[in-house]
Amino acid sequence: TPLFATEAPLISEDPFIKSGALTGLSLQNVALSVLNKKGKAEVTHQMDLLFTHFGLSGPAALRCAYFVNRQLRHAPGEAVLLQLDCLPETSHAQLSTQLQQLFRDNRKSVKNALAQLLPDRLLALFVDQLQLTDTQAKQVTEKQLDALVNLIKTYPITIKQTIGLEKAFVTAGGINLKEIDPKTLASKLVSGLFFAGE
Repeated sequence: TPLFATEAPLISEDPFIKSGALTGLSLQNVALSVLNKKGKAEVTHQMDLLFTHFGLSGPAALRCAYFVNRQLRHAPGEAVLLQLDCLPETSHAQLSTQLQQLFRDNRKSVKNALAQLLPDRLLALFVDQLQLTDTQAKQVTEKQLDALVNLIKTYPITIKQTIGLEKAFVTAGGINLKEIDPKTLASKLVSGLFFAGE
């Protein structure tokens, strides 16, 4: 059966990856989801994530690789959409309330007002994307606040492919399991041939 990577770093050509804005940044306890064609989460892994010069690595990315490759096999050439929740323990509503309280009468820049919430480079990316770099926290409109909450909770990342088989940690495929006796791992086709795997 076709061999493919099930635990491998993910490759993205998104502008923020190509620019190297987050290269080397590690995030703890975030939620990374692989979305299906209808925009629903097919799988979500809540663990650590690492941004690299080519895309995503770290436990959350590696665990998503199987689902990314499964989608790519069914629709070759199409990118797979992932969604990053930077604060999975906090709901949209809770975060919105938290930011409203934080921004009220706050003369600091938006980025500085949020300094305790997220890493500096990630905040810079979000603030820049929303064109809030030179905005004081107290000047943020309700619409801008909603947009910021959405970025923090549902940041979209497109994946073109995973790292190749030679660098994958775990692979799937190979021998068709229907051709093996599950109790003895003996081949049903060739007498005396047994298989082992992890």
